[in-house]
Amino acid sequence: MEKEIRQDDSQQYALPGQITFFPDMEPEPASHIQLQRPISPPKLSQLEDWEFCIIISDVLMRFDGRLPEPWLFDIMVGGNILNNFLYHHALGSLLESKAVERITEHDTEIIVLTESGRTNAKNLRLMVPKIFRDQVHLAALRSVTRQKALRDLKITYEPDDKDCKLCLCCLDHGEEMFFLRISTPSREVAEELGERILRNPARFFGRIIDLAMTNEEEPFDLTDN
Repeated sequence: MEKEIRQDDSQQYALPGQITFFPDMEPEPASHIQLQRPISPPKLSQLEDWEFCIIISDVLMRFDGRLPEPWLFDIMVGGNILNNFLYHHALGSLLESKAVERITEHDTEIIVLTESGRTNAKNLRLMVPKIFRDQVHLAALRSVTRQKALRDLKITYEPDDKDCKLCLCCLDHGEEMFFLRISTPSREVAEELGERILRNPARFFGRIIDLAMTNEEEPFDLTDN
């Protein structure tokens, strides 16, 4: 009983100071956080010459160890990954070391990885940081997708005094399957539209066909008849 009385008495004493309750504040979303000095991503120019050889071999590995040389050039040079000198220097080193070989098929030069080149690409690819490999592989996938699309899609432009028409001819084994002409206000707009269609021409034309197959006439209201 004495213990209980003491506990009751202690509750009557005033505590010094003041107790204040601060509710937990929700953290600010990360999208609103802005760095005063954002860190710029590293540049491919930081790589060494031997790393460029690994990058080229790694890109070839993604496409079954072979690519037409114009396609490889478009990836590495057209994609602003290497300049013309560094590209030919790296490719020359690979040819000299027998890591790749150049063959001709249908009047097109093909760069092919040899067995030793495949082994080296598998064993050495991790020596190049992933951030660089991702940049190059993304450029390679976009470039090869575009090149494959150009084999089945012929794009021409018809400029005149007022506007420019974008002409799209979809081919199947060289035979015309679909033709579309789009009027645009300028050549620049026509080229931009054409590049966007090249990103995924099968999806573009497929949606047009799907729309045609599911198209229905607009319902008519006869309630006021």
